[in-house]
Amino acid sequence: MPTKLTPDALVVDRTWSPQELAAHQAAIAAAAGPSGYYHGYVIRDQAGQTLTTPGPHPTMKALPLLDGCGFPKDLTGKRVLDIGCNAGFYSFVARLRGASSVLGLDYFPHCVEQAKLFRDILQLDVEFGQADGENLVPQDYGTFDFVIDCGVLYHLHNPMKFLGNMAQLTSGVMFLETEMLLDPKRSEDAWFIEGEYGHDGSTWWIPGPECTARMARASGFSRAEFQGFAWKPTWGYHKTPEGLPRQGRGVVMCWK
Repeated sequence: MPTKLTPDALVVDRTWSPQELAAHQAAIAAAAGPSGYYHGYVIRDQAGQTLTTPGPHPTMKALPLLDGCGFPKDLTGKRVLDIGCNAGFYSFVARLRGASSVLGLDYFPHCVEQAKLFRDILQLDVEFGQADGENLVPQDYGTFDFVIDCGVLYHLHNPMKFLGNMAQLTSGVMFLETEMLLDPKRSEDAWFIEGEYGHDGSTWWIPGPECTARMARASGFSRAEFQGFAWKPTWGYHKTPEGLPRQGRGVVMCWK
């Protein structure tokens, strides 16, 4: 592999010339566009020169948290789908952890273009495309041994339709990470957001852990189990800027 995954960065196996470094920096700035970045990348060359993105999701710090909730450290030989791939970080992780092929799909074209840019910088053979997860069917792409489903479910008007599609596309396991209710007494419930949540008007449903698992089983997975919270607010029930109680990010593993 021309790139290695280290605890603090994605490290390429060469040293960029001043011209290459400047070109990468310009391309990253241009790809930000009006929507900016979500994935906060850290990419380093052999001389220690570093490329970063100003995304609020700290990928290198988030990955160990997902690993702690069952994200596989070995995907050798697996065909992987990263649905809602954003700028592609977890797609690249899957490839670096041995996946034989990885397809990253996102609804937003600017995210797909960002992912393709990082593919070129990292020189990793990962495929990216634009698609709507609520309309995907196996006839489009076939089935996958492992599906990465991070940060998608709570953005959907119709999460059950989406989960049903994912069940059809999954031949092995789906790693489902989403915004989840923290209160154990509400584990079987779901909260519908009317308006914005954390300055995000695309947040609709926040399910509890058991509710999420039940939804996955009802959608076609034979088994679904809550693996824990990858992230919780530091001081408990913080408020969002809108005054709503801030929830956590939980993981449910779904077996076909």
